[in-house]
Amino acid sequence: MGPSDFLRSIHFDVASACNEHCVHCYIPDECKTKTIETNLILRILEEARRLNAIHVTFSGGEPLLHKDFNDFLKRCRELDLSVNVLSNLTMLTDDHISEMVKNPLLSVQTSLYSMDPLAHDSITGLVGSFNKTVDGILRLIEAGIPVQISCPVMKQNKDSFIDVVVWAREHNVAVAVEPVIFASCDHSGGNLDNRISLDELDAVLDKEMSEGFARVIKEAASEKELLTGKDPVCSVCRYSLCVSVEGNVFPCAGWQSNVIGNLNASTLKEVWEDSEKIRWLRGIKRDSFSKCVSCENRGYCTVCMMANANENPDGNPFFIDDFHCKVASKTRRKVLDFLEIKQEAESDSQSAVKEVGTSDATGQMGATQAWKS
Repeated sequence: MGPSDFLRSIHFDVASACNEHCVHCYIPDECKTKTIETNLILRILEEARRLNAIHVTFSGGEPLLHKDFNDFLKRCRELDLSVNVLSNLTMLTDDHISEMVKNPLLSVQTSLYSMDPLAHDSITGLVGSFNKTVDGILRLIEAGIPVQISCPVMKQNKDSFIDVVVWAREHNVAVAVEPVIFASCDHSGGNLDNRISLDELDAVLDKEMSEGFARVIKEAASEKELLTGKDPVCSVCRYSLCVSVEGNVFPCAGWQSNVIGNLNASTLKEVWEDSEKIRWLRGIKRDSFSKCVSCENRGYCTVCMMANANENPDGNPFFIDDFHCKVASKTRRKVLDFLEIKQEAESDSQSAVKEVGTSDATGQMGATQAWKS
């Protein structure tokens, strides 16, 4: 374990159970049946704080299904832990909000797929979920609790997702759009029927494209392009880990087939410091993905072992499906073309202003000379 490899954050699946049945979810429905033992999560929170962890994410499934959820929030507040709650908000109560508002280090993230109730509910599989989620967002805003919207794009909302972006801006809420959903953790690929095609991605990027969006993507790409083959491929098990309802530890949300320990049998410190799988994951560098290191599109792509593993029937985290490479290529081309056209338009505009200025000056000079003569 390197000097910078200290546990900063834990992601808890408080409940694998969920009252929604989202068509794109990476957790198969048959696995959504349980909630975590209260004493287990409280014990892990104590151990995490002793290891100087500073952040906790509560997710699922739907974490608000847990009968003791407010107790978890309260204990985090007492331990001075920052908290991010990932919830569909359909079960949000005044009691939840009352506890959330007490922690200035708490924020909430929810998914909103469309401002068309039918489109949103067709994705969640729960009639009335749109109204409840929007109501939850507005109540959180009113209470002064920071909230962020996640908007994965798929076939069902590819034509209406942009309305979520507009609505979020109107309410001063951050929104993250993700055009490519990743495969379910059972490697079946059963949820990928909902993934947009490359042709559909064109239209999605066109809808989302703006100068601000393009420049943010370009700046992030420039930073990624500075990475070398000797840099770590990602932060899994270097700063964070995830805990399932059974107490299983896995590297990150979504990679649930890769169990690296169990907190019913071990302490958090033992797993973090002694797990052979964690040591192996920490040692993986970018040069393990040789075709990515010098790829011209590397700045517009994130090498993700979880996405690779879920995508492949054999769970191989090193085999990258060409689809993701084509997404990166298309995104890069769209961003660079947009910025080039924007720059040319600005250059033409500046030239026109200079010409007008020169023409005005010439005209004024001629008038002055005529007066003097």
